[in-house]
Amino acid sequence: MSTSNSFHMTRRRLLQGALAAGAGLAFPQWSRAQQGGGRTLQLGYIGPSRNLVNPTGWSLASGGLTREIAALGYTGVTTHMFLNGPDLNEAFFSGALDVGIYGDTPSTVAKSRGLDARLVGFDQVGLDAWLLTPRGGGVTSVKDLEGKTVAVALGSYMHRYVLGLLKEAGILKTTNVVYMLPRDGAPALEKKSIAAFAAPIDNGPLLIAKGFPVLDQASWHPGLAGSSLIQVSGPALQRTPGLPAALLRSRQAAIKEIQADPEKYYAFHAKASGYPLEVIKASRSISQFPLEAYPADGIKLLNQVESFLLEQKLIRKPVDIAQWQVQGL
Repeated sequence: MSTSNSFHMTRRRLLQGALAAGAGLAFPQWSRAQQGGGRTLQLGYIGPSRNLVNPTGWSLASGGLTREIAALGYTGVTTHMFLNGPDLNEAFFSGALDVGIYGDTPSTVAKSRGLDARLVGFDQVGLDAWLLTPRGGGVTSVKDLEGKTVAVALGSYMHRYVLGLLKEAGILKTTNVVYMLPRDGAPALEKKSIAAFAAPIDNGPLLIAKGFPVLDQASWHPGLAGSSLIQVSGPALQRTPGLPAALLRSRQAAIKEIQADPEKYYAFHAKASGYPLEVIKASRSISQFPLEAYPADGIKLLNQVESFLLEQKLIRKPVDIAQWQVQGL
């Protein structure tokens, strides 16, 4: 059994201030649900898709995930869609989530700030981001952004890409970076109220298809692409020590099925998300779904994320990546 909820929170907050604990008050309905009868797995992910996709989504839709966790005493899965990582972090801090699937940057920030959760896998490694400009008369080089406004969802993997890109160009301190959710990118570009917008997977190729020029891409710069991580809360892990292994088994089975018939998977993803097939294929290569819990390329990117956040003073405490992992996966 699976159910879903979505929470559309659009607070304009900076990366460092995005992680104030909700103490359960921000999500009272979840607190009540967890105190009730049969326990369901509370799983948060980043939208805008109202249905979970990627290997875990495939496993949930096919029943594999539900079967794996049934043996651990879970009666089903309730998914919760968030518009960005900082909002998902608030739910984690409040104790409302058992599992979170979201970007490496907000995940690392939360861990540095003391989130009681463990890294149990990588959902996708090598997330691209596209820096787009208005049609006709926009800037033609990254250097041209100096003194202008760049919009991005603060606290996201795209945010780290933008900061890293501007730092490389030597214009980090002289460029205005403002908060904007992906859904608001196209209208802002249409109005030419911003010089550039950093779009995530799915959203980026969709806007490119609408004719917005690409100024830059995260994949053009070593270390600036992102990853999507899977975390399990400390309380859930203490309650159910076998949960990380069950999640990994369900993912591995799903990935093998996806690899055997990629077109069937892409058709599922298109139906679940509402995005065109060509957009999904441009955003999510099957090769980016790792079978291992801790793939070498994913760990390398994660270490680069942690180093960058420390360097930019976006986190104060270092994160021990090895200690973050669960031994034996």
